[in-house]
Amino acid sequence: MDSGKKGFKNRHWWFWTAGFFAFLWVLLRSGTNPKRLTYPCQQMAFPLASTWFLAVIAVLGGGLFLKRFAKLSAVSILLVGVMFLGASPGLAGAKEAPSSLPTWEISDPVSTVFVMDSIPSTSGSLAPGDASVPDPYLKDPAVDTLLAMLAAKDIFLHRTTEHPNGIVGADNVVIIKANFQWNAQNGTNSDRIKGLIWQILNHPDGFSGEILVCDNTQDIGTGINDQDNNGDDPEQSIVDVVATFKAKGYPVDTLDWKYIWNDVASEYSEGDYNDGYVYEAETKITYPKFRSPSGNYYISLRYGIWDPDLESYDAERLCIIDFPVLKAHFLAGSTIGVKNWIGVLTTAYAQQRYGGSNAMHYNYFFSDYALVARVMAVTWPRLTIVDATWTSGEGPNNLNYLTNTKMLLASTDPVASSWYAAKFILTPVAKDPNETDPDRQGSLYNNHLSRWTTYLRESAGLPCTMDSADISVYDREVLPEPGVGEESTPESTSFGLESISPNPFSETSIIRYVIPQKSRTKLVIFDTSGRPVKTLAEGLRVAGNYSVRWDGNDDAGNPLSGGIYFCRLQAGEFAQTQKILLVK
Repeated sequence: MDSGKKGFKNRHWWFWTAGFFAFLWVLLRSGTNPKRLTYPCQQMAFPLASTWFLAVIAVLGGGLFLKRFAKLSAVSILLVGVMFLGASPGLAGAKEAPSSLPTWEISDPVSTVFVMDSIPSTSGSLAPGDASVPDPYLKDPAVDTLLAMLAAKDIFLHRTTEHPNGIVGADNVVIIKANFQWNAQNGTNSDRIKGLIWQILNHPDGFSGEILVCDNTQDIGTGINDQDNNGDDPEQSIVDVVATFKAKGYPVDTLDWKYIWNDVASEYSEGDYNDGYVYEAETKITYPKFRSPSGNYYISLRYGIWDPDLESYDAERLCIIDFPVLKAHFLAGSTIGVKNWIGVLTTAYAQQRYGGSNAMHYNYFFSDYALVARVMAVTWPRLTIVDATWTSGEGPNNLNYLTNTKMLLASTDPVASSWYAAKFILTPVAKDPNETDPDRQGSLYNNHLSRWTTYLRESAGLPCTMDSADISVYDREVLPEPGVGEESTPESTSFGLESISPNPFSETSIIRYVIPQKSRTKLVIFDTSGRPVKTLAEGLRVAGNYSVRWDGNDDAGNPLSGGIYFCRLQAGEFAQTQKILLVK
């Protein structure tokens, strides 16, 4: 062996060794199941494994066919591999985001979509996960603007006497179905979710229900945990978001239906109070029923809130909101509004129920049978919001193919919102746009979305469409004043107790107050004798808007008797007192 060949091996032994093990890992870990290539560990190993494989081909090819190829340096071989990988679709890096989104208006649309580009950054991080987070950080300007756009066309978030067709009632149990199966960046994004939670909690009639952020991460997901990194702030997870709201006394929680993934249950109306998944053998439909983490509600995702005393369901008290992130998917073409419902059903017992995992996907989920749509039809969401702050052009969890699209859209139609997001946001940045384009005949996403839409519209009779001729699309121009919701509300220039609502109250009341500058603050409830009975807040507070919930108990946790009490805010030199009436 000449000195050149010895140098070739000695200088680059690390590449041949590491590359071999990376290739072996990908080969053995993936096996005959290609979906495993989407696992984070596979995504990390694949580039090195591919380059090593190409280098081996180059060396063997040189020895067998062209002797001079054997003298190629390791650097040259690596360059060949890098050039090959870089030229391959999807491996050259993410594409540039579209600069704007199209809008149009038609007469008598079936569905309306509201879109935003260049969305503003959120108000602040909830990464601390405790009550020290200022209230102004709980809002999200992008969500505020989006909901203002809906309201401009008479679609209101809050259901009130003035707006009886609003989406969320004051006493509703709200299920926010988000994405948490993968914890890579854009596996989820909690900035927009926190903004929606804050809007719901600020119901003008006083929110007395419960908010649950849910998903079924199935048997291959990472679960809902503190590694579910936010798209922009990697320190903030959905766990931090929920912990912050809970620390401030709000009825917010997370729930991963994975804990009942393989638990079979019957409905409450049949006397079964166990948490689990209801399975209909005839239709293959599955959906969760469970007691809320607070223990206050029995929830059937199909029929509503169960009242054990009346032995009946209240469908109006259950509000489901569809809140996916935007990403491509190697089996479905895209994960958006409708595909998000695979995280509502359960994939347990695939062999017994469907004949195996492949049959479950191809004969039921993605076939004319349209099982995903069948489940959505009986658990229909009142609102769909698609978070495209980041967009994954290859998915479901490719860390190397992300575009910061900075877009957001909403509709009461999960099909129309899915069609628009795939057509105008995902496809321009997708690794394989031929598979994500919902209008391209034969594409993965066209095949699946068409089948789901056909079932939802024709069999279930639900108002939905993927036809642009039936959709009106609006952007910020629909707002009565430019810039509404774009910036956080300016800080107040005066101290004060802003509101106590509801007042009178019997269970809980929310007390909101404002501090315009850093001050030592104390918020205390006094009885009519002047005796302090409950300290709601105490300590140094930065400038901002705050809120706290009082449940009518004293500092020891004992229920107080009904009557008149006084809420006193002391902040620096400022003091203010308001009367509050507890009704028993």
